[in-house]
Amino acid sequence: MQKWFRIMLAILLTTLCLSRAQAESEVRIVIDGGSAFARPVAVVPFRWVAQGAKNAEFAQIIRADLNNSGLFTAIPVANMPQYPTSAQEVNAESWAQLGVGNVIVGQITPRENDLAVAFQLVDTIGASGQVGKVLLQKQYAIPLNKIRQGAHKISDEVFETLTGIRGAFRTKIAYIVQKNAGSLPYQLRIADYDGHNQHVIYQSSEPLMSPAWSADGKQIAYVSFEGQKSQLILQDLATGKRQILVSGKGHNGAPSFSPDGTSLAFASSYDGKLNIYVMDLFNKQIRQLTKGMGNNTEPSWSADSQHIVFTSDRQGNPQIYMMNKDGGDVQALTSQGSNYSGELMKDGKTLVMVASDHIAKKSLQTGNEDMLTSTFLDESPSLSPNDLMVIYSSTQGLGKVLQLVSVDGYFKARLPSNDGQVKFPAWSPYLHQR
Repeated sequence: MQKWFRIMLAILLTTLCLSRAQAESEVRIVIDGGSAFARPVAVVPFRWVAQGAKNAEFAQIIRADLNNSGLFTAIPVANMPQYPTSAQEVNAESWAQLGVGNVIVGQITPRENDLAVAFQLVDTIGASGQVGKVLLQKQYAIPLNKIRQGAHKISDEVFETLTGIRGAFRTKIAYIVQKNAGSLPYQLRIADYDGHNQHVIYQSSEPLMSPAWSADGKQIAYVSFEGQKSQLILQDLATGKRQILVSGKGHNGAPSFSPDGTSLAFASSYDGKLNIYVMDLFNKQIRQLTKGMGNNTEPSWSADSQHIVFTSDRQGNPQIYMMNKDGGDVQALTSQGSNYSGELMKDGKTLVMVASDHIAKKSLQTGNEDMLTSTFLDESPSLSPNDLMVIYSSTQGLGKVLQLVSVDGYFKARLPSNDGQVKFPAWSPYLHQR
């Protein structure tokens, strides 16, 4: 069996135990490369309307969010020509001379149980047709225990106002950490998209693999090796309740929820070879979709839940295929080299995948392929819900770390961790209504 499928069989062996304690060491975004096309923007420190020391820095969080998007460059506070706290105080000309097209200003008023946060987004170069125009103006009551979420909400609204693309700063990531010591070294963790607010959701003495978010973001499916057998587990994130979805002979793994919330695709070697199956999440009935054509694994869904992309070695080397949700009309999406871990972007026209051990994207219309990364032995790519970023794992030294790359390949960042190997990242769907 080829090396790739030996790896894939190993990936289908995983485990999980409930804990909501804060993890010992959080991953945090460290930017390695930005885009020359990123738009300069300024997030002025928000005015603190009260006596005494500040206990929150909204501007700093918003600044980091915009930088992390890959589409903006938030200028340092030290380089700002002025420090306005309202749109009326913004000197548009001084910002325009720096090439800064938009300025975010705000005020924070502490209250007994929350913070009243008001902000304005100002056009300083007249891109909207009017210099100094307020493009966005809102005020929120932010609970004291949800400071970061409140700042991310503002980032989402600013980002969508400026780009027309929904922001994803209030999403989360799930991933597996294999710790270097301890009786329960395998942990399933969840964190904010930027690595903050990390929590251990489950931990085990046996391997854990391949977390996948439900369509509503309220549950996670993953592979567990409890009892010395691979099984698919579904865990409710609010209650911690777990249930076994699939358990039987052979390897069971690579779960993937359909975006419409009705089905779960997965891979199983129940009949001796890896094949794709689909479970109806309402009645738990299972249908086998592939049979008699090599090993088939890593299912992922199209945005309309009508097609499944998967990896197969039916022609020798692993390649990426697509079929209807009932298993019909199979077509090859790749044919050269070794390609796997495919995921379609929302428009159905672009494929993100692992090609030659790097993250790549391929236009299904033109056939053009672009290599996005230069890191080592890249695995498990997962798209952000707005299709702007890819999170993946790569080998660094003797371990695995999480990496970020924009879909244009310009923005690159790491989420390093110092307490174990980090693998199998999965980006959540949107978790909040507009």
